[in-house]
Amino acid sequence: MLKYIIKRLLWTIPTLLGVLLLLFGLTHLLPGDPASIMLGPRATPELINQLRARLHLDAPLYVQVWYYISGVVHFDLGHSICSGLRVSQLIADALPHTVALAISALGIAAVIGIPTGAFAATHQSKYMDGTITLFSLVAVAIPDFVAGLLLMLVFCVQIPIFPVLGTGESGNTLDVIRHLILPATALAIGWMGYLSRLTRESMLEVLDSDYIRTARAFAAPRRFVAYKYALKNAIIVPITVMGLGVGKLLGGAVFIEIIFNRPGLGSLIVNAVYALDLPVVQGGILVASLLFVLANLVADLSYAVVDPRIQYD
Repeated sequence: MLKYIIKRLLWTIPTLLGVLLLLFGLTHLLPGDPASIMLGPRATPELINQLRARLHLDAPLYVQVWYYISGVVHFDLGHSICSGLRVSQLIADALPHTVALAISALGIAAVIGIPTGAFAATHQSKYMDGTITLFSLVAVAIPDFVAGLLLMLVFCVQIPIFPVLGTGESGNTLDVIRHLILPATALAIGWMGYLSRLTRESMLEVLDSDYIRTARAFAAPRRFVAYKYALKNAIIVPITVMGLGVGKLLGGAVFIEIIFNRPGLGSLIVNAVYALDLPVVQGGILVASLLFVLANLVADLSYAVVDPRIQYD
C-alpha cells in the first residue's frame, strides 16, 4: 500500500501543475490589463505600473510562469490586492471552517444515507422501501441553498433552537457545534438522498450474487448475511462517489457559507471574485483542487479497510 500511496501522490504533481497553468492562463485571458482591472478605473498610471511590477506582469510570459510556480512551490501565494494580507494567511483562516463544514456534511450524509439505502434494499418492494425511495428522490431534488433557507426558517425563526449566523465563539466547542449543525445538515441533504439511492441499487445487485445465495442456502440469518457480507461489498460504490463528491460539496459550501454568514474558503473565493482580487481567487481554487485530489486518495485507500480482498499492486 505504501508504494501505491507514493505513486498516487506523485500523480498529484502533474494534476496540480495543470491547475496552476490553467489559473495562470485565466489571468491573461481576461480582456484588458489585469492590473488595471484589479485596481479599477480610478487608478493612476503610477499605481498600475507598481502593481504590474509587483505581480511580474511587466516580465516575459515564461518569466511570469516561473515566478508563479516557484512561489507556489515555496508556499507563497502572493498578497491580496484589497487587504494587502498574505493569501496563504487568508486561506489558513478560512480553510478550517470549510473543512469542518464539508466533513460534517459528508458524515451526516453517510451515517443516514448508507444505512437507509441498505435497509430499503433488504425490504425491497415493501412500504419502507417506497418511503425511503420517495425521501431520497425529494432530498436529491432540493438545492443546497433552498435546504439552508428552509432549515433556517424552521429552526431559527419558527422554532428558535439553533443560532442563525456565524461560526460560534472560538474555543467554545459546544457553541461551534451548535452553529455547525444547520449548515452541515443543509449541505448533507442532497448527498443523503443520493447515497441512499446508490447504496440501495448497489446492495440489490450484491444480494443477487451467487455467494449470497450460497450463504442463505446454509441457513445463515438473512439480516446477518445482508449486513455482514453484502453491505461490505455494496458500500464500495458509495465510498467512491463520496470521494468524487468533495468537489460538489465545496461548490455547495459556497452558498451555505453565504447564507449562514460563515467565513469559509467558498465565501473567500466569491468575495475575491467580486473584488477582482485575482491572487486570492487563484490561491483559493488551487487549495480547493488539492483538497479534491486528497479526498479521492483517501477514498481509494479506504477500499482495503472495507474489503481486504482489494490489493494495491
